[in-house]
Amino acid sequence: MDIREGSATSADGTRVATYLVGPPGGPTLVLANGLGGNVTAWRHLIRHFSDRLRVVTWDYRGLYRSSRPDDLSNDAYAIPRHCDDLEAVLAAERVERAVFVGWSMGVQVLLEYYRRRPDRFAGLVLINGTYGRPFETAFRAPWMRTVGPRFLDILPHLAPLMSRSEPLVTRTRAFVALAKGLGLVSPTLDEDVFFDLARDWLNLDFDAYSAVFRGLADHDAHDVLASIRVPALIITGEKDLFTPMEMSARMVSEIAGAEFLTIEGGTHYTPIEYPMTVNLRIQKFLEERVDFGGARVGRPVRSPKRRRRARKTTR
Repeated sequence: MDIREGSATSADGTRVATYLVGPPGGPTLVLANGLGGNVTAWRHLIRHFSDRLRVVTWDYRGLYRSSRPDDLSNDAYAIPRHCDDLEAVLAAERVERAVFVGWSMGVQVLLEYYRRRPDRFAGLVLINGTYGRPFETAFRAPWMRTVGPRFLDILPHLAPLMSRSEPLVTRTRAFVALAKGLGLVSPTLDEDVFFDLARDWLNLDFDAYSAVFRGLADHDAHDVLASIRVPALIITGEKDLFTPMEMSARMVSEIAGAEFLTIEGGTHYTPIEYPMTVNLRIQKFLEERVDFGGARVGRPVRSPKRRRRARKTTR
């Protein structure tokens, strides 16, 4: 894939790394990452859509190729600051209106951005996320409200251990086999994507990561749900422990006209566990529900050579 890297400058001067794939202009998908995810996590979705749609995403402040803000207070990493970054990304890439797709943390970022700029939304796809305060619902365990914040206190001190553990995690199957055994990921997980993500994640700035996580944990956009007036699709995994299925069901019940897909056997990582199911369902949603200023999103355009080969196969 020809991923074009760039940057945007946010309202407080933070430099945000951007990624652009697909044809210039025209209908656009804007992808909001999960916490700890980057453009790699969207590999299957980008491959599926980038021949007919422009796809834009970015790294959250302080993570991967984006810089840390000069202000190191927790407020500098709050969800509204990520919305400032998104505003800068859209301006840099000249995106006026788009379908916004959020995964995990990206769900909260997009709900907050909808509060600010509903006019920019042609549609909304929310994957494996919640509207707010994930420590209150993760693992369906009340103790997470106490343990979660304490874990964030010690996480930066574990950074050297994280870095040293990279060979074990990314060059052996032991860690992913354990994650599958515990039900944290599905047996269908794309391990190539997982290892690429893990390699980058283990070398993050964990001071910034913890600050981003705190901003996420303090955020609640429940009041936004009833105000949404654009086509919405919500996708969740049946076995998602981090954002349990009932959170998605509640969002569906409060967003007028929202569509719902539960992926049997899916966990928090459905886009890299069941990519074909996720991508085809999003494609159907775009074809049937989304209007980009009068232009509807069609199916991918095959080259003449590909069409001839397809016809020959079906004889």
